[in-house]
Amino acid sequence: MNALSNAFKTFSPMLIEPAKAKAYLDKVESVPLSQLANSDIEDMMELIFGPTPVLIKSGSIGIIPVKGVIGSGLTEIEKMMGAVDVEDIQEMLEECERDANIKTVVFDFDTPGGTVTGVPELASRIKNTKLRSIGWSCKQCCSAGIWLMSQCDEVYVSPSSMIGSIGVYIPVYDISEAYKEEGVAVDVIKSGWAKAAGYPGTKMTEQQRKLFEDDVKETHDWFIGDVISVRSFAKVEDMQGQCWSGRKAAEKMLVSGLLDTFDDLLIHISPEEYQNYERQEPIPATSNVGGSYAQLADVSPEQGEKDESKPISDEDKNDKKKKKKKKKGDGDEEEDDEDYEPEMPDVPEKDCPPVDTDCKPNS
Repeated sequence: MNALSNAFKTFSPMLIEPAKAKAYLDKVESVPLSQLANSDIEDMMELIFGPTPVLIKSGSIGIIPVKGVIGSGLTEIEKMMGAVDVEDIQEMLEECERDANIKTVVFDFDTPGGTVTGVPELASRIKNTKLRSIGWSCKQCCSAGIWLMSQCDEVYVSPSSMIGSIGVYIPVYDISEAYKEEGVAVDVIKSGWAKAAGYPGTKMTEQQRKLFEDDVKETHDWFIGDVISVRSFAKVEDMQGQCWSGRKAAEKMLVSGLLDTFDDLLIHISPEEYQNYERQEPIPATSNVGGSYAQLADVSPEQGEKDESKPISDEDKNDKKKKKKKKKGDGDEEEDDEDYEPEMPDVPEKDCPPVDTDCKPNS
């Protein structure tokens, strides 16, 4: 992802653990894009990184996925590579706010964090939404992710999830000694003491180092202040870059409570909405963010596995039951056995029992 890679190269504050960032960038670099035809790229990305997450609407609930490395101004190919754009998250929130049926929005997190740009602003947007907002994670929600999730009215995580990493850093590589051993001397001609601070092959002055330290501290203080403004019982000493299990995060008052599964979360929100969600399946919906939204529609037993957005009407059912007839010479009609389909009695539909599935929705 260009935003993440550039942040490393340009000494920008980071909201993702170095090891996780490197693992993600290594995975991206391993994709043989130059060997793929345009028609194969999307399929290949889905095989490697999974399908692009979508907004789901079910009754009065909107479910917004925040999955992957968080960035701002991302390209479509970066989104296919497991990254999520803060602008798209905001657009999905606005879509829920425009829908009069939506009363509760659930932010479904699975992210190691990302870059800083746009994160504080989106956190403020989440905090100030008029909808009931709930954060959820059954996997990981760290750094930039916990900044966003902490601003929800309620936050629930599974006991074994990974939560926290409330901290900021800037990586600066001092390779001046390696250059010296190679007989290379870097002479930077510049104007302004802060210019070219951290340039490869040079050593930073104390004044330059303090510039970076102040930048990191400002962002970290901002981060902590936002968390405490909503999660007032959390302690500053627990927000120094540590990662906690979901169970420990609950003890540290960083979250509202523990729930085992996404189904448990829906039942907590509303047992009626949970039943409604279990009776439905997502279908594509029109959106203003590259078709990244989905909504839920009822699926009747007659539809089976068909991907149809409209239920089969009684008229269509009757058409299928019509029998071809041929006339005898005396004018009487006789059913053609070859085309005959016995008319079955109508059977009342029954709700399917709910399926207990972890970490839903699948996205």
